[in-house]
Amino acid sequence: MDDVITRIVEIERQCSADVENVQRESKNRIEAHKQFFEDEKKREQDQIMSREKTRLARVVEETAVKIKAEFEASEKENDILFKDPVLQERIRENIISILLAG
Repeated sequence: MDDVITRIVEIERQCSADVENVQRESKNRIEAHKQFFEDEKKREQDQIMSREKTRLARVVEETAVKIKAEFEASEKENDILFKDPVLQERIRENIISILLAG
């Protein structure tokens, strides 16, 4: 009878050790999966940030090009207006009439 009880206690001890080992392994696998997904999340966030920085830089560059083109067009228009002899004559006439009226 003592042998049977000893055997039962030994089996219970072994089962308990097996359960602890399986729980430890399971916990380790869960931690490994969590770490994998955290790393994956970080990589995805970095990729998103990189794409957004690239997109933003491209938009800023495109806007700068448009502003430069509009500024150059405005300068050309101003040059044309200042070189227009008819406009210059009208301005002179207006200035003279203002001076004479004053």
